[in-house]
Amino acid sequence: MTTKAKGTGIEKRSWGVKSLTYWLALLFSIGLIALGVNGLIQPEAASRAFGLGIVDSADSGFVMAKSTRDLVLGLTIAIFVVVKMKKTLMLLALISSIIPIVDGILVLTQYGGELKDSWQHFITAILVLMTAFLLRFELKKS
Repeated sequence: MTTKAKGTGIEKRSWGVKSLTYWLALLFSIGLIALGVNGLIQPEAASRAFGLGIVDSADSGFVMAKSTRDLVLGLTIAIFVVVKMKKTLMLLALISSIIPIVDGILVLTQYGGELKDSWQHFITAILVLMTAFLLRFELKKS
């Protein structure tokens, strides 16, 4: 449903708690924020969960950089959900799906990585792409 915001002439689409994509975007946001915070607090454990464990805590700089990326991306998604920027979320999901694809490839190609260490990255990429296409479908419908 599309309505005009009072006195602005700007159309405001109703999108919220009754939409699957709203909840998926919030779930991704919360997950990324949690990953970011975890990586900043426990870089060694976060690196093992990522699939590329670090041996020396002095090497945690890269983990913290990745964690900051996750935290900022999660907060960005949350802001876009709150202000109901559906089209922006769709484009962000489409483009950011590259991140877990590359992450999965890195895990597979580093230190003799195995698929069991990188599956979560590829599943994430599929879910993010599905969410982008669902958002696109909803945008076309409205």
